[in-house]
Amino acid sequence: MIRTNYDPEADVFYVRFGPADARYDGAQEVAPGVFVEFAANGNAIGLEVISVRKRAAGEQILKPAAE
Repeated sequence: MIRTNYDPEADVFYVRFGPADARYDGAQEVAPGVFVEFAANGNAIGLEVISVRKRAAGEQILKPAAE
């Protein structure tokens, strides 16, 4: 089952498509502000997108400069 959620305060959109009991074991950024979340077994179980309002407005999302 696919589950979605949007947090307007954080401006983050979540999509969960793994089993409800899948254990989160980290995420990998695949584009600036777009993360694929993984279960302990290595399967992708979700997606997180930050700065949704900026993206919807067509603004470019840049990665923060390395410190």
